[in-house]
Amino acid sequence: MTINNLELFFHRREGDSLVFKTSQGEEVSIDKRLLVDFLDEDKKLFLNISDQEIFGQSKEVLNEILETDE
Repeated sequence: MTINNLELFFHRREGDSLVFKTSQGEEVSIDKRLLVDFLDEDKKLFLNISDQEIFGQSKEVLNEILETDE
């Protein structure tokens, strides 16, 4: 499964999560720890999901965000 450039618009805060809506109205909830630098609620985000493992620098950055040792 792959999702490329799903456009997300901030909708609301719910506990430790930020809830976004797609242009079709579906909701996506993301833990705020994954979006440390998200300060501008008027700024849209783009979500990309792939079933392929990430190698290299991107994986290191993701691990740093998630605070893991892998």
